[in-house]
Amino acid sequence: MADEIARLIGLLDDDSTEIAEDAKAALISIGDEVVQPLASAMGSLDRYGQLSAIEVFEHLGDAAAGPALIDLLGSEHETVREWSARAIAELGVREAVPMLQAAYRRQRVSGDGPDWTEAVAVRHALTVLGARQEVLPPLTASLRTAAGSILQAWPSARLVDVVNDLADHGQAVLYFQLWAVIDGGTFWNGHEGLDEPLDFREPWRQVVEDAREYALIEAAFVAPRPNLFATVEWIDRADV
Repeated sequence: MADEIARLIGLLDDDSTEIAEDAKAALISIGDEVVQPLASAMGSLDRYGQLSAIEVFEHLGDAAAGPALIDLLGSEHETVREWSARAIAELGVREAVPMLQAAYRRQRVSGDGPDWTEAVAVRHALTVLGARQEVLPPLTASLRTAAGSILQAWPSARLVDVVNDLADHGQAVLYFQLWAVIDGGTFWNGHEGLDEPLDFREPWRQVVEDAREYALIEAAFVAPRPNLFATVEWIDRADV
């Protein structure tokens, strides 16, 4: 079996996406036995292979993959860093906190902005692992619900209330996304966007009010319905 696992790991970087995907599925089907050899092989895999390996780790849910995922936070590839942060959160790898904090510091001086996907993933991981305190005002907390496979969402009919509640408590809404729950499935639902960047050099109160204005303008184009929910990304002053 060890030889077969090694062969499958080698196929994760195959030029054929179909072969690589089949190898990933086969590794998942074998189970926890693949975690240690796959973790040991991470340094020899290219970007696609590492992303596939992260998916294997997430599917198997074995925290023994933690050290390998922590190492990937230093990858030269942004997507690898982002996916590893998300996997670390999902697997509850508490020892990753110092590296996540370092990654968040690097991100904040990179110029990419707090709404960048890597920043969102790292911030989420720090929150899940208890190293960042998310500000969740009472009204926003009371309206929070699950939407299909999404554990934290808000009814589209109350989106304006959530945006205003967050802003009233000093939180800058970076963006929201809409999701429709249909026949038990959760599907992304696009909406009109301003694509107006926030200027984080402004005083924080101005940032919050600008964020409120942009989010409310976008929310005005949303036609609420019972099966439509919003996920909202916001930050505190401590995040910039």
